[in-house]
Amino acid sequence: MSIDPLHVQFVTPGLRNRIDLYFAERGQGFNAAAYIRPRLGSILRLDAMSDADLARCGLTREDILPFVFEDCFADTAPPKRWSGA
Repeated sequence: MSIDPLHVQFVTPGLRNRIDLYFAERGQGFNAAAYIRPRLGSILRLDAMSDADLARCGLTREDILPFVFEDCFADTAPPKRWSGA
């Protein structure tokens, strides 16, 4: 059985750099590809949205990666949509 290689075209210039920086800021010692690959579709769909569409979802462009990976990393700050209950 053979598996075709994954070919990805990023919609926004610099998106790959943003992804790499996001993971670099969270430390070394793990394979980021294992986290990125299953969520890449979500990243690309959100990145393809207009800023106005993202705002209607309560997100900014800078919020995309923290939103997509929010269950993967401990964060001391509550999520933006946290009600403070």
